[in-house]
Amino acid sequence: MIATLKDFTSYALNLVFPPSCVHCGREGELLCHICVAESTTVQSNWCRKCAEPLTRAGTCTRCVAERSSLDRLYSSYMYDSPVGSAIKAFKFDDIRALGPVLAELFNIEAMRRSNAELAVPVPLHSSRSRARGYNQSEVLGRLLSRRLGIEFRDDVLVRVRDTTPQTGQPTAVARQRSLASVFEVRSGVTGSMTKNIARDIDGKRVLLVDDVFTTGSTVKSCAATLKSAGASWVGVVTLAVQPIGALK
Repeated sequence: MIATLKDFTSYALNLVFPPSCVHCGREGELLCHICVAESTTVQSNWCRKCAEPLTRAGTCTRCVAERSSLDRLYSSYMYDSPVGSAIKAFKFDDIRALGPVLAELFNIEAMRRSNAELAVPVPLHSSRSRARGYNQSEVLGRLLSRRLGIEFRDDVLVRVRDTTPQTGQPTAVARQRSLASVFEVRSGVTGSMTKNIARDIDGKRVLLVDDVFTTGSTVKSCAATLKSAGASWVGVVTLAVQPIGALK
């Protein structure tokens, strides 16, 4: 009921006050075409698992040594750009109308070649989801799955413990420890259906959807959980990346 009321309020306000760009303030669009054009796209010479700059496309030495359960990272823009401002407004300012706008900005060509079968959003803890009213990754994942023509499942992965945001953790070790046993794949039935939810990902190629890739700790933990439950391959899709080096 609260979520429906917020959606209606947002729609009514858009009728009374025409939208303006959340980054530059130009009237007419929530994210204007000029700001989209001025946003920095992710280049080809980057690590395919963490987005760190490389001399040529490949996997960086850190990711090779780490043996991450994350198979591939797909992203479209750098977070330090106008698209990043729109993501923040969508995530923290309750501007839900930005969802379809942002979903259309994903560069999906490489994702199509992944042969992924399912799109699964990074889940929020129930308390955070109630406070925000929606999961931004779920909104983007549902819209992205339609563009890709693959199944969307928001009932597979669940966050069973709330944690401090990863950017607030002091070290990589602290980030990893904070995410221990945070995510689970549901093993029960869904609604009146008798099928086992965990079996639905057994042997499947999964695209895990989130808004921004920063340290990578959260999505790597999710990927490990999905693979432990039987997923054969897990790629991560985010609209923007903020490489670890940018946080120093």
